Amino acid sequence: MEINKIDQQTLALLHKAFEIVLEQNNVTYNKIGIAEDGEQLLFLYEGKDEKVHVFNWSKTSSIGVSIGVLAQSVLMPIIPHLRLLS
Repeated sequence: MEINKIDQQTLALLHKAFEIVLEQNNVTYNKIGIAEDGEQLLFLYEGKDEKVHVFNWSKTSSIGVSIGVLAQSVLMPIIPHLRLLS
């Protein structure tokens, strides 16, 4: 499914896709979230340190991209960092 607009349903699907990518890469977490902040989308990650770490990317770069591809492209560069936090 390609992203045509950012709405609550899209954010929920992104959340699930992020969970799948984290599980596939053996990254544990207490909580994760996806949120909008103006022209940015935010990935909120809480690991074992119980602090919320925020990673952001451009909302416009997400339009026309499949949800799975977006989850991979956002998370794969930060997986090593997330493993340190998990």
